[in-house]
Amino acid sequence: MRARRLGAFAAAGLGLAVAGAAAQGPRDTACEAVNGTIVPACNGVICNEGTITGDLRGRFSTRRTSIYPAGSGWLYTAWLKIDVEGGKGVVEMLDEGVAPRDAEGGPDLAKGTEVLTLSEAGTGAYREHTAVIVTSGAYSAGRPTPYTGRLCHKTSGR
Repeated sequence: MRARRLGAFAAAGLGLAVAGAAAQGPRDTACEAVNGTIVPACNGVICNEGTITGDLRGRFSTRRTSIYPAGSGWLYTAWLKIDVEGGKGVVEMLDEGVAPRDAEGGPDLAKGTEVLTLSEAGTGAYREHTAVIVTSGAYSAGRPTPYTGRLCHKTSGR
């Protein structure tokens, strides 16, 4: 029951993030699906870094900026920076996550769901891009975690 409520919260957050990305205007925006795996090199509540595979291949670093109990679980925020392989650019994302309580009442980050959004912090090939990416798993706890989402960019106006 608790996991269902947390999943509904994450889905609502994704809906808001997708609605915000769609505000660019569908006639002047092109989007593509992105997916892959976040592979941590270290395990930590405060810091995490490693590689990211798939469509956004490169190195990543992340830092949790807040975590607090809320209802039947925990809410947290973070930022994630991806240095895309081949010098293609940098993608910096804001991260909002939910996690159920563990047996002691603390956050069970291994079961967290996160919605990452990119609004303006892209450089190089990712300048003027937006993105919404969802993870469900344990990269915060040091385990490889799949990601999926979309990456959008403005096209020349008509």
